[in-house]
Amino acid sequence: MSALIPPITPAEFFHYLQRCIPPTGWSHRIAVANSGGPDSTALLFLLNAVVSAHRDPAPGDHPPRHRLGFPQAVASIHVNHNMQVAAVAMEQTAEETAYRIGVNLRRIELIPWAREARYNRLFSAMRVLRADVIAFGHHADDQVETAIMRMTQGSGPKGIAAMRPVRRWGMGNKANEYSEYGAEGMRRWIVRPFLHISKDRLLATCEANGLDYVVDPTNVQPSITFRNKVRHVLSGKEPDDTVGATSAGHSPYIQQLRAMVPDVRPADQLREAVRQFGIRLEEVETQVTNLIERARVPSPPSTLLFQSSVLNEATDDEVRIAFIRRCIRYASIGPWGAVWSEASGSRDTLRRIVTELWPDPPRPPPSTWRIDPETNVPEDPRRKFTAAAGVLVYPVAVQLETGKVRLRAPSPQDTHEVEGWLFAREPTSHARPEASAVLDVTDGLNAARAAGRRRHSVLYDYRFAVDFDLTRGLPKVVEIGLAQGARLTIEPDTKWALPQVILWGEGMKKPLCVGKYLWRAKGWKETCTRPTPLQSWIKMHFVRSLDAI
Repeated sequence: MSALIPPITPAEFFHYLQRCIPPTGWSHRIAVANSGGPDSTALLFLLNAVVSAHRDPAPGDHPPRHRLGFPQAVASIHVNHNMQVAAVAMEQTAEETAYRIGVNLRRIELIPWAREARYNRLFSAMRVLRADVIAFGHHADDQVETAIMRMTQGSGPKGIAAMRPVRRWGMGNKANEYSEYGAEGMRRWIVRPFLHISKDRLLATCEANGLDYVVDPTNVQPSITFRNKVRHVLSGKEPDDTVGATSAGHSPYIQQLRAMVPDVRPADQLREAVRQFGIRLEEVETQVTNLIERARVPSPPSTLLFQSSVLNEATDDEVRIAFIRRCIRYASIGPWGAVWSEASGSRDTLRRIVTELWPDPPRPPPSTWRIDPETNVPEDPRRKFTAAAGVLVYPVAVQLETGKVRLRAPSPQDTHEVEGWLFAREPTSHARPEASAVLDVTDGLNAARAAGRRRHSVLYDYRFAVDFDLTRGLPKVVEIGLAQGARLTIEPDTKWALPQVILWGEGMKKPLCVGKYLWRAKGWKETCTRPTPLQSWIKMHFVRSLDAI
């Protein structure tokens, strides 16, 4: 194989890795999810070679947590599920490879096989290793498998683009005991440098460098999963229609991908077609980023306000849908990164929102709207509507000079007042029962103090991180209140459900606010810029991201 298929050199791999740089830069240490198979073995070897070649002469004892330069250390993480005969051999191989190339290996205790459980253990190991970035060995053939599976499930272009070279870990899902990462998940990254590399080149890399690996026998048995069937097609061992015959008609999707790139040799057609979906997705997301930057107007924290006239410049349907997904994910009360927080990816829901923001035919200009004779205010044909994932969208008027925003139609007498749309969390009274807007932090705070921790942090409403500094001691009134059985809760403040910390108890005349979210935005009256007298030990910040990844 090595004589026909070129192995990946460290110099080539360096360029693939540069495509995966997280927006926050590299952490000092990068981890590798090392199964002991050929993909992760090649990844560990190449990553260590590149990091060693770019290591600073004297990085120091306390390097910065994020680097815009390059990682300075590599760590290997192996999870042994103990669910197959090859498990012991895979663990031994992973350990021997790490030892051979001089990389620290962290083994994870035996756990049942489940994707969520595995990710949970990897995340915990990253925390211990102080690695904010982990690299996975998924390659171009994995991309094709993922794309075809998503096509059978009705996914649109974003889903067919499959995995991204770099993405946030995300908040996870509190409904699953193994999958809740909170605000910490917004600071961790997954990178996949091999997504444009075929499997055979990874095998050639292992052979060329004398790297031992173990092949997971369950990955090469086409009778076990559809994913394995696709692997056989990509390897040329089975024709396309074999996959379709045993997997409920997947062959049409494979043929659809091939038809996209008729001039590419058959062996590379599927990988190239999926790669083009990925390129198109990057183009769409870049257009969305530019649209947001041009259309956005200052608004309260966790909300998004846009000028309609700028949004109307977006005419591409995929750009509109990607814009909506990103806005909903930003303002949602669901975990960032969870499918639910993006309208569950429902094309019907997303297109319904498109018709509200970009009606066809377009709405007439505000100057033509009927004036209510009693109020002398234009009758707004737009309406407030529920988007998805706990997000409401309000039609508003934006005064461009002063920044003032009114929940009504633009005034025809004010030439500087224009149409706008405001995305915001639904009122707490409308929220789902499981999305409680009141969070009692008393027990967690007391436990942190008893354990001698320096701080206690919680995620409120999946939107705000609230940090309690325990090094200074609690304000006296709070200390006394807690000693007498009072409770400390985080509750919604203002129409936008911003966090405020409340102390309350039976012996108190009324609840005491000990901390508010501080913010300022041009044109908004309800800004809060002055902390409460007891707020010095509390810090709050919004944690959700509007970025594409």
